[in-house]
Amino acid sequence: MREPLSYEIAHGAALAALEAGRAEGHKLCAVVVNRSGVTKVLLSDDGVGLLGVETARRKAYTSAVSGFTTAQFAAFVASPRMQAAPPPHLLDAALLPVAGGVPIVTADGEVIGGIGVGGADDATDDRIASQARDAVAKIVA
Repeated sequence: MREPLSYEIAHGAALAALEAGRAEGHKLCAVVVNRSGVTKVLLSDDGVGLLGVETARRKAYTSAVSGFTTAQFAAFVASPRMQAAPPPHLLDAALLPVAGGVPIVTADGEVIGGIGVGGADDATDDRIASQARDAVAKIVA
């Protein structure tokens, strides 16, 4: 089976995130993972610390393996339905319920990966991750 998330798509999404961040004066890290959560591309601007890099990676992972944005995942984890169950991010420590990660999905609905952005506030990370995903939407198979 071929890898549906090509290097071209992954690199294009990560680069789009960094460029969008720079246009707004942010220093960001963008990580793109395949549908299994394996890192394909990590691009980090000068001055981004370990926290920005690690949160970007975990946001990308969370969105790829869950199929939801990390903002949706965070809302799910905080919902009253989840109060009686162990939090999912404690069962899989790589999951991160913080906005800034979005799945990369084909036109027919298949999740082929995720992009995570870290380094700014969660609302900015989330918006830029969505913009980066949209930037490669036309080349996603």
